[in-house]
Amino acid sequence: MPALVTLETFVGAPLHIHAGGAVQFHETSYTSGHVIPSHAHAEAVISLVLAGEGVDEGDSGTRRLGAQDVLFTPSYVPHGYRFGNSARWFNIQMSDSWLERVTDGEPHLPKNAEVLKGHTSAVWMARVRSEAQLRDSVSSMAIDGAMILMLAELARTRDAGAATRPRWLRRVEEAIDASFAAPPPMEELAALAGVHPRHLLRTFRRYHGTTVAQYVRQRQLQQARVALASSKEPLAMIALDAGFSDQAHFTRVFRHTYGETPGEYARSARR
Repeated sequence: MPALVTLETFVGAPLHIHAGGAVQFHETSYTSGHVIPSHAHAEAVISLVLAGEGVDEGDSGTRRLGAQDVLFTPSYVPHGYRFGNSARWFNIQMSDSWLERVTDGEPHLPKNAEVLKGHTSAVWMARVRSEAQLRDSVSSMAIDGAMILMLAELARTRDAGAATRPRWLRRVEEAIDASFAAPPPMEELAALAGVHPRHLLRTFRRYHGTTVAQYVRQRQLQQARVALASSKEPLAMIALDAGFSDQAHFTRVFRHTYGETPGEYARSARR
């Protein structure tokens, strides 16, 4: 077992403390080449990559992390990080007692560290961050609601991964991620997987809790969120690069999904 340390050891003092100290929010930046050695925490941590890239190093191997990825690290699980370029993370640390209280004693969270790409938990993480910055009379209630929904999405991840994932599913995911602005047709994805399209659709929904089309839309929106937070390109160009036909359509889908316009999200993300 590597050294057991507090989250503050690597990210500094919390930006905001919630629920009487049971939940802490931290936001920190990492320089290019920075290395965090293997360690563990006594409490679970969920991290949202706001910008930049890095590598997670744990018992299950190394995994690349990029903007809008979510990393769930259970308590006492060893992990370390390397940063190839500068990065910024938003971290939430939760006590076991708080988790038990908000989940009626049955948190049902993944037992191992998980990296979630294009996952709806990133949406709730961003909402928590916005509310922690706002801190008005309703923020505490809003934070609780967003975090409970975020935990529900993580619980679905554990249930979906309970059975052995077929190896071909990773090939399909990689093909979509490589060209989500103009994704391959279903027949091409099925041929790549070596399965019937109907079997692909059923299996994909089982492990992702969504259809292939909805997954593609999530990846497109994820790409747009990354660009909105870090790029000064015109909104129309961001929409086109993410696979949307026009800015108006992009704005409607973005607002329907996240409850705010792209402009509102950009201003919040850059604070």
